[in-house]
Amino acid sequence: MENIIKPYQLPEREIDILYVMWNAGRPLMASEITEADEELKLATVHTTLKRMLKKNLIEVVDFAKSGNVFGRCYRPTISLQEFELGKISNEYKNKKCMDITASNLVAALLKGQDDRKVQEELDMLEKLIQEKREEMKKGDD
Repeated sequence: MENIIKPYQLPEREIDILYVMWNAGRPLMASEITEADEELKLATVHTTLKRMLKKNLIEVVDFAKSGNVFGRCYRPTISLQEFELGKISNEYKNKKCMDITASNLVAALLKGQDDRKVQEELDMLEKLIQEKREEMKKGDD
């Protein structure tokens, strides 16, 4: 069953745990999550991880030894990029600010970047624009 939960509408604890996992860049055990974020208590992490597994936000990818016991290692099923872009896309679709357009959003994101980075982004945008135009033409046929 596909995940129908919108990841940018999660409880704060689940988001906190996702950020710990993304920042680690590798699967983590519950105890490692609490070590990375001292505000998180182990019991809370275990309870939250169970909820996140049911929502398909994380998955068990391995088992590792921690002290005298083995524990599960978890990783997110979505990337940080997917999460953040989902939040932006949701705000854009809901038009929280009517003045936000795709073009002025891109302009704001490019502002202050060095020329080389801006050129790379513009090249990628040109490619995306061309692909979208071709897709739209096919839809008109």
